[in-house]
Amino acid sequence: MSESSAKQGRRAWRVRHKGRASQVLIYLGKQLRFFINESDWKVLPMAAVIAALVGMVVRRRFFITMEGSLIGGFALTCTAIWNGCFNSIQSICRERAIVKREHRSGMHISAYMAAHMIYQLLLCTAQTGLSMYVLQLMGVQFPAQGFMTPWMIVDVGISMLLISYAADMMSLFISSLSHTTTGAMTVMPFVLIFQLVFSGGLIPLPAWSQNLSNFTISNYGVRAIAAQSGYNELPMAAVWNTLDGMRGTEVGGTFTLGQVLDLLDSPAVEKRRDMEIMRSWTVGEAAEVLSGAEESLHLRDRVVAQPVTLRDALSFMKTSPLLAQLRSRVLRPAEGDQAALTVETLLDDLLGADGMEELLDREFVATVTLGQVLDFLQTEELAASMSDEVLNAPVTLGEAADFLRGNAVLQAHREDAFTFKTSIGDLLDLFGEDNVRTLIQTRTAAASQKAEYARTAPNIRGNWLMLALFAAAFALLATLALEFIDKDRR
Repeated sequence: MSESSAKQGRRAWRVRHKGRASQVLIYLGKQLRFFINESDWKVLPMAAVIAALVGMVVRRRFFITMEGSLIGGFALTCTAIWNGCFNSIQSICRERAIVKREHRSGMHISAYMAAHMIYQLLLCTAQTGLSMYVLQLMGVQFPAQGFMTPWMIVDVGISMLLISYAADMMSLFISSLSHTTTGAMTVMPFVLIFQLVFSGGLIPLPAWSQNLSNFTISNYGVRAIAAQSGYNELPMAAVWNTLDGMRGTEVGGTFTLGQVLDLLDSPAVEKRRDMEIMRSWTVGEAAEVLSGAEESLHLRDRVVAQPVTLRDALSFMKTSPLLAQLRSRVLRPAEGDQAALTVETLLDDLLGADGMEELLDREFVATVTLGQVLDFLQTEELAASMSDEVLNAPVTLGEAADFLRGNAVLQAHREDAFTFKTSIGDLLDLFGEDNVRTLIQTRTAAASQKAEYARTAPNIRGNWLMLALFAAAFALLATLALEFIDKDRR
């Protein structure tokens, strides 16, 4: 080829490829060749393996409990950040000399960065789709109905894509500043640690460092995924699981009555002096309670009086210690040869008399049930006529404490000791395991709710917007850093 032909070819190349759009296509093709020939495709199976490991850990808690939602959000955020960082941490620094030479030959840095941004977006999208598929295969129970889209798996996928892409652009910026791949890989662990430690989600932060979380990608990623999973609407299971694991733990000990009475002087009791511990009851309300008890316990069928024979009655009078004084009473004084007649000897004569068996074994009291007694007393009519009558005044905790403190009988037995020992399992059975679990999970969940995890469209969109701004800001910074590449003397 002649020298003139070579010059014309170079001139045609410069004319044909001097536009930014054409350069974007050229460098995008270059990135695709890197993907195939330089084994950049390995980031896809690596993303699948990481997603599988995370899925095995969070599948039984994510979308199920409050703490599981937060752990799942943190784990998925870590996965996305890890994928994004490894995608681009070496992308620019490994060809820094080539970029410098081509920039001096007419390459537009904006075109070069645009090609990287498009390629990395495609790569992050492929990783996210593969990760979501693997998470579902591993048994993560994504709800069918989404909040921002018709499908929850798509909602979470959008969040992971934005997190991954923002981390990708952050690594691209680090790569643009680094002169060697070794330098970039040395810096990356510190950046990852900063992102994860100051995420502000799973790891509590001291007051002085809480504002640092606003400058991390992980903070907005955890917020978005936790909000999508319904963090504030889920039950808190950690406290209950801890208590349930302590079923065999023994509680209690030996106490004196004085120690118990001293508890009445505690600040907790004084703070709640006006709390009612027993409200007032009307006759009608008491009747309703008794009616419900009768339905469940069949109280009206309870026998209150059994059949009694004359022999039973006389035997009771003869043996009961309560009637000893009555048995010694003299009915007839002694006269001549006749001994004195007492109640006890009369009972002996009656029980031992011949021909009295039929009379002694005769029943003279029939079986009587509680229902028959209530019917006789006409309690239903009485309760209906007095249904609005108040049976008692309400009792407050302070009144009860004052009564117990001022009770002379209790104070006289302050040194009396008693032993109380039981297990947490027995206490759960006493109060009802389901009731205790519901109470603990509901109260702890209410105390753990956070406004930043509210499941609202503005909150989720706001976190998505912040992640997009992070990606745009780091891409702009990387572009600006490469614009000064010609001043690099290395």
